[in-house]
Amino acid sequence: MTETLQDLMERRLREMGKRRGRGESISLREAYTRLVNQHPDEPRPTYEVFRRIRKDGHTNISDETAGAVATMLDVPLADVLAAAGMPPRLGRFELPGRADSLSREQRDVVLGVVDAILDAGADSAQKPVAPARHLAPAARTIKGRTPTQQLRANIDAADQETQDPGGVEPS
Repeated sequence: MTETLQDLMERRLREMGKRRGRGESISLREAYTRLVNQHPDEPRPTYEVFRRIRKDGHTNISDETAGAVATMLDVPLADVLAAAGMPPRLGRFELPGRADSLSREQRDVVLGVVDAILDAGADSAQKPVAPARHLAPAARTIKGRTPTQQLRANIDAADQETQDPGGVEPS
């Protein structure tokens, strides 16, 4: 059985209390104060967010909240993500260098696909699915075509420009 986020919080608060020579857990407020002291100038979720996680549990938390929980409980971020039932972070996602040659419309399509994939994976009960934010600019520029149709039209037009028109060769 995997540890839930609530279980992780309770276990770490107990362990942190024992490390301080106490027989009981440290309070959530003490753990939150630890977070505030370690990162005084960084934005962070409110104490209430952590209280709700501890009381009700959550399986869809933001990256900011996951990082704050990891710092507050002195555990690796991967442990927090696993306890929340979230996929591990693979690091920054970068396109290959050849993607630099994509037009604005093509880039909008790529970003729209990424948005759609991320939105499809979001827990709809926790986070309402928003329209793909990168498709809106592309949709205004393509005059009635879907972004995919426009991408295909752009590729076809580029192919036609590079094709030999045939006919008589100059001597």
